[in-house]
Amino acid sequence: MDTKKAKALFNNASKKIYNSKLTAYLVPLISLSIYLIYLIADGRITKVTGYYLIHYLYTFDHGFISRGLVGEIISRFADVVTPEITQTAVIIFTVMLLVAASLCIGYAFNRVKNDSVRFRYVLLLIIVLCILPISFKSYFVDIKLDKILWALTFFAVLLSENKIGIWFTPLLCLLATTVNPVFLFCSMILISIVLLQLFYDNHYSLKNGIICAVAYLSMIAMGIFSAASEKFTGFTSGMEMVEYYFSRYPEPLTESEKIWFAEECLFDFFEPLNVVLKQSFQIYFIEWECGISFVLNLIFAAVPIYALLIYFWKKASAFEDNKFQKFIFSLCAVSPIVTVLPIILSWESSKYFGNNILVQLCLIVYYVVHNNQAVVNALDSITARAKEHKLVSIAVIVYFSLLLKEFI
Repeated sequence: MDTKKAKALFNNASKKIYNSKLTAYLVPLISLSIYLIYLIADGRITKVTGYYLIHYLYTFDHGFISRGLVGEIISRFADVVTPEITQTAVIIFTVMLLVAASLCIGYAFNRVKNDSVRFRYVLLLIIVLCILPISFKSYFVDIKLDKILWALTFFAVLLSENKIGIWFTPLLCLLATTVNPVFLFCSMILISIVLLQLFYDNHYSLKNGIICAVAYLSMIAMGIFSAASEKFTGFTSGMEMVEYYFSRYPEPLTESEKIWFAEECLFDFFEPLNVVLKQSFQIYFIEWECGISFVLNLIFAAVPIYALLIYFWKKASAFEDNKFQKFIFSLCAVSPIVTVLPIILSWESSKYFGNNILVQLCLIVYYVVHNNQAVVNALDSITARAKEHKLVSIAVIVYFSLLLKEFI
């Protein structure tokens, strides 16, 4: 076989692989799976310890309890929750996130692969999403329940692309809120705006309006119910609560650990809101010294990043004539406001800043994939300006790269 024929065969094979819908799904699935296998082999996915351990021990024996669904499900399979069980649960949740993310990435690639401009935008944004320290690097090894929320959100976004599947998105939103009400302040923003966008794209259809209303109302109702349920657990004190749930854990807690759980982790179950706010500030902002990271994140991360994002959505709005679409873009721009309350209650500023950055990037990917011309034009305009001012662009990229590595 001569060189020309071999080259022609190679090119044909390459085109077939590129044009195959399966390839778009396999590339992220294999890439992320290799990374996950490395993390497991390296011992990076650990047993659950600290504050988040109790989330795996909760049951509904004393009635519904906020963040108790995972523990309740585990209790159906194991009377005693060993450290190994918690580690296995973390790996299962990671695999859920891996599959959901791979399906979304594959779907996105398939939608834009025949449009070189949009493909480049999507490819670049997804690469950024994947390599951000707040993305798979953090969530694959995270012991918190948050990765389940992102997995359910990605599945909900995928279902929204199907005429029948979209009817199940409110159920997934409700399930995510039941797993952890923090969903309302994190990835919920993504699916909520997607559902609203579909309502507009389908000419304000009754079907999409109903789905939006059911999803929004069910999430809000579950969020309120979860908060209210904390005052009706039937326990008289945090110590009693610790003793009850940790009776299912084989490794005994020391007295100091019990006191720490009761006084610094579960006080919100027994105190009124004004006391919770005061005590949260005292514990997280001062005693745990989270105040320093909050101030640094606010000044050096949140303000400049959100300023750029607001600029972007304003730019997209300028290319749009429809008032309702402008309204949706404005919601994208102001969505970080919903993180104010949980930051005040927990002072985990980096967690909520990071989550919102992921939401914002996912929204931009969503709009490019669905060929929203205003967003594509905004990206074209910003890209053109970046090329005109290369030194400034490089400086901005370097700054944010170092920033995200350091603070978020």
